[in-house]
Amino acid sequence: MRVCVERALAALAWAGALWPLWRWLGARFAEPFDAGIAAWTALVVLIVDEWRRAGWKASTPSAGAYFAAACGLALFWALRPLLPITLCGAFGVVGGLPILLPGARDQGMLPAPLAALAVAGMPSLFVADMFLGVPLRLVSTVSAATLLRFAGFDVARNGMEIAVGGVPVWVDAPCAGVKMLGAGLVAAFVIAQIWRFRFWRTALAAAIAVVAVCAANVARVAVLTLFAAYGRPLGSFAHEVVGCVALALALLAVVYMPRCGFRSFWFRVSGFLFRNGRERSPSAPNGRARSPSAPQCRVNLIQRFISIFVFAAAALMCIAFPMPPREADEQVARGFPGWPVQFEGEAIAEEPLSELEKGFAKSFPGKIGRFRAGRRIVILRWTTRLTHRVHGAAYCLESTGWKIEPRPLEARADGVWSAFRATQGGKMLHVREQARDVSGATFADVPAWFFSALLGRSVGPWWIVTVAE
Repeated sequence: MRVCVERALAALAWAGALWPLWRWLGARFAEPFDAGIAAWTALVVLIVDEWRRAGWKASTPSAGAYFAAACGLALFWALRPLLPITLCGAFGVVGGLPILLPGARDQGMLPAPLAALAVAGMPSLFVADMFLGVPLRLVSTVSAATLLRFAGFDVARNGMEIAVGGVPVWVDAPCAGVKMLGAGLVAAFVIAQIWRFRFWRTALAAAIAVVAVCAANVARVAVLTLFAAYGRPLGSFAHEVVGCVALALALLAVVYMPRCGFRSFWFRVSGFLFRNGRERSPSAPNGRARSPSAPQCRVNLIQRFISIFVFAAAALMCIAFPMPPREADEQVARGFPGWPVQFEGEAIAEEPLSELEKGFAKSFPGKIGRFRAGRRIVILRWTTRLTHRVHGAAYCLESTGWKIEPRPLEARADGVWSAFRATQGGKMLHVREQARDVSGATFADVPAWFFSALLGRSVGPWWIVTVAE
């Protein structure tokens, strides 16, 4: 009974300290299902499975478990003002896993696959797309163009466009394969936990999943490009079907490896590379585990008491002194040049922000305005610094139930715009989006702007313009 009470109190203190993270995750579960939500679902199921394996019995949390949880909570609290909750929250969750798991495990105190699933559940899809979308699109574009050229097609590549027989096809943000990559990694971590992998073998499973998914996405981009180049562009449903087929084929390299007789080969290779066999407890000459001496017991008791105290202090710090949400940077907003009075030669009138837009404006480092220009709705965002708070319009609409269908690039006098069609019920919107910097350089979508600014190739302030009609 004492063990159950202690574990329950420790878990409640840990959960209460991470209350802002749970609120954020609760809002995420209202969005369309993605790899992050799948990772958290798998994590919960596998934690329950750990307790089933232990016969629903567990020992008292060790001093190491308390200390790991204390370090995770301290990092979560200290980094809240500096990092988005998608990043600092991972420290709190990973640090607390040993408290949520039974005491005796064959994977060490912190199973690597479970920690990886916790981290995979943190980043929102649009954050991952900002950091990984452009590199993945570039790899997919170059590789697909090479593959098509090798197959005998007349191919030319210009940035993110592939021209087959003189017909240009743009590799847009959904073709980056971020969703596929997330699903592949989640599957790899689940399989790694089922096989009871430790750190290096988990890393090897993840590497195989990354290579397999990237190869599958290249094949998907090549197939979609051929259909579009020959005047038969596939719709959004067909895009999803092709993506699912490619992903299913990629996951065969990880999921079906043991059924194909390669499991022993897998362990030989990973064991040869990393040599991380299970640690055995020191044994006495007769083969029995040595019992700790009385002085050692006293030392262990003191260590455990100190660890519990440190954990309780870290949890109380998070609960009693929660970091307030970051408000918009007023100093940044002072350099705001003002809203334009016209848009594309048409007078514009300001309108109140929607509830979704107001939520983003609270911590947005700049200004957000909603305007009407004739029959068009124009959303203007102005910022002087790189921020992940600039969300693509497709992500925002998809999170509220709209169905998104990518469209070809639109070349206009003021540069190239990305475009998509959004439908919900009987409503249909044609949406285009563009970002531009102070020098006049334009970017067709938000990930392209973010990555260019991240590398220092674009200097602010920036305007991000979204038009719906």
